[in-house]
Amino acid sequence: MKTLFIAMSLLCLQTAFAQDVTELVNGDLGISQADASIVSVRDICPPNPGGMTCMAYGSIVEVKVALNGCMDTFGGYFSKFEVIDGKGVLNLSAINITNEKSQFTRCLTRPFKMIQISVPFEGEIELVKTEFTGVERK
Repeated sequence: MKTLFIAMSLLCLQTAFAQDVTELVNGDLGISQADASIVSVRDICPPNPGGMTCMAYGSIVEVKVALNGCMDTFGGYFSKFEVIDGKGVLNLSAINITNEKSQFTRCLTRPFKMIQISVPFEGEIELVKTEFTGVERK
């Protein structure tokens, strides 16, 4: 029972904090919103008839974040998970760091970053893109 409580606590706490951070370096011009979409949702412990019983509850959501330019980098993401009317809703804001080299570089395929987010929910999950408005410093 303690293991289940600890696992649920960790899952709930993970969705409340920013999960990745990247600093601007030479050639970076600024940040912008990156496009994101859910690739897959799988249970943390898939059903195993006749096998061991798993005590963990929740899902792992795999999200594909498309970057805006060939030389751009992934600047992190912010997420918040909630259940609305019995449906899982993942609010996500992914950051694209624009690099000046992207203005002159052409690529064959759009670069992307895959991220995995653990949520305390099993079932259908909808991705809601939340606009990044920046961070106020004092």
